[in-house]
Amino acid sequence: MTDYREHIVKSFDDEISNVVHLVTQMATLVEEQYKLLYHVIDTGSPATTEDILENEPKLDNYDAEIRDAVITLITLRSPVAVDLRDVLTSLKISTDLERLGDYAKNIAMRVSTLEEIPDTAIKNDILRLLNLVQVQLKKVIDAYVSRNVEKAKEVIKSDIEIDKTYDVIYEKIVDMIKGKVSKLRLLTYTKLLFAIKTLERAGDHIENVAEEIHFIVTGENLDLKSGKMNSDTVKDQSE
Repeated sequence: MTDYREHIVKSFDDEISNVVHLVTQMATLVEEQYKLLYHVIDTGSPATTEDILENEPKLDNYDAEIRDAVITLITLRSPVAVDLRDVLTSLKISTDLERLGDYAKNIAMRVSTLEEIPDTAIKNDILRLLNLVQVQLKKVIDAYVSRNVEKAKEVIKSDIEIDKTYDVIYEKIVDMIKGKVSKLRLLTYTKLLFAIKTLERAGDHIENVAEEIHFIVTGENLDLKSGKMNSDTVKDQSE
């Protein structure tokens, strides 16, 4: 009987570990997409844009696989609250990662069809914003793998830097549009505004993942920017 119970527990643990492993693989692929995106913005490489587009279905597959694994686990295992919290939140993280992948694809497609080569200064500003997103993405992946709440807090507190950088670049581009520009230049600037807004939204989704990591570890919904804790917590049914 003891061996049977140990087998059940090990099987259950393996299934949870599989969900975590899938989320981690998906997050790593998203990180790779943003590295490729940096190269697209920096060089305009059509081949790198194709690489991003080829990876997109893989992210969709990860999302579907994670969803199926979570549904199967909940249906067959009836996990207690602490484990249920882990698997359901991993599903939410998967959704955020899928959206981050969409953003990388969308920006790459817009940049690859720019009507004109953007000014070097503006391009460098956008690369700086993208780099901030990349740093946040790497930190949040590390926080998820290590279940590190402090790292998650760092991610959310640092999101303000992405917002500020976005605001500065936005104002620069808008000022350029206000001057006399050709139709082609106007179309180029419009696509660049789309790109930086999408990067700013990517930062928001990374922040979501950080908040979800905090919930996995503590069972508490916490607005880390304001430091306020939601009183709605999930208690471990095993207690």
